[in-house]
Amino acid sequence: MAELHIIGQLQSASDFNDPNSLFCRYSFQTGPNWTLISGLSEGQTAAGKENFKKNIDWVHPLDLHYVCKGIQGWPKIILQVSCLDSFGRSWVVGYGCCALPSTPGYHTIKVPCWVPAATTVTERLKQYFIGGGHELTQTDIINLGSDRFKLITQSKGEIKLNICIVLRNLTQFGVEYK
Repeated sequence: MAELHIIGQLQSASDFNDPNSLFCRYSFQTGPNWTLISGLSEGQTAAGKENFKKNIDWVHPLDLHYVCKGIQGWPKIILQVSCLDSFGRSWVVGYGCCALPSTPGYHTIKVPCWVPAATTVTERLKQYFIGGGHELTQTDIINLGSDRFKLITQSKGEIKLNICIVLRNLTQFGVEYK
């Protein structure tokens, strides 16, 4: 069978402008042709605060091994950044999604994040004084995007991934890459 190895790390987050600690939940989504042989398809980083460069460094390792029958449903990574305040409360401050590169080699990927926006003055005041915000009840909107056009969103920061893609036996199954 054709194989895909994903080795790398969830490096950092930047431009979230949040005074609280941030952490990231991630999950890899694939189509029905893909089977995970080893590694974890979802996980969570440790919480971290901004450094002097205004980055949150997570350096969380990623190591997955897939086999596939065809390239349809190529893996995507779904990201959900949350903050953790001094009272132990957490809420989502950003969502992001990215299809992984289909060419072998080392890749640095920057995933832009967004969050549902507060639309009224009352909601903005609540977010400022109490914290929190709107969260998605259906997370399929993140990677499918079918109903995302109905949302009012605002841009947040970006997440940096360092990924090494290793492909094996794809040419034997009629898949060419250059």
